[in-house]
Amino acid sequence: MPIKAIMFDLDGTLIDQFEAIHRAFSRVITSMGFPPPSFDTVKGAVGGAADTTMSKLIGQENATEGLKRLRPIFEEEMLNGLYALPGAEMVLKKCNEERLPTAVLTNKHGPHARAVCDHLNFSRYLSFTMGANDTKWKKPNPKLSNLALSKLGSQPSETLFVGDSPYDFKTAELGGMECALVTTGTHKREDLLSLGCNTIVDNLLELAETRLAPILSI
Repeated sequence: MPIKAIMFDLDGTLIDQFEAIHRAFSRVITSMGFPPPSFDTVKGAVGGAADTTMSKLIGQENATEGLKRLRPIFEEEMLNGLYALPGAEMVLKKCNEERLPTAVLTNKHGPHARAVCDHLNFSRYLSFTMGANDTKWKKPNPKLSNLALSKLGSQPSETLFVGDSPYDFKTAELGGMECALVTTGTHKREDLLSLGCNTIVDNLLELAETRLAPILSI
């Protein structure tokens, strides 16, 4: 089926915000008396929502308190070191010019996700940005992707989901969408190959030059 819409994950797919994420989690964790986690430890724990990341880092029994402390600290840090990944703005802009609807579907807190997209000027190209706490569901729950597809006005078989993790692959699989994965996030190519995804690329520039080339006239 031809691709008529694209949904994107955010962290590790369109943006690199790992510096801010590491700083925020480190501040919370050390304030609770734990040793500071390394950058790679925090990056490796990212992928689900913040509660999942916190549980991986300090245990489920401490995660609730950690989450209470995290939001205000993250809002102080969230734009520090933030940048768009290679090809992100170009792909979104080109989709917009070709009238190919796009949206962001992420497990990041919804208001934070929209603030990031606004800051990087992505929002002008997107139909919407949907994140954690905007609904009662999180990726990879198909109820969430079905809601997003409805808002986007697209059928699953005509929609490409672009992400960087097993969560994203499962989101696409359960939602009946084609999946493309980039290696700019939390997982290496060999990790993603084991999932059975047909399209794995180094970055969005490569995706634009391969799978998206016929659609975007590149």
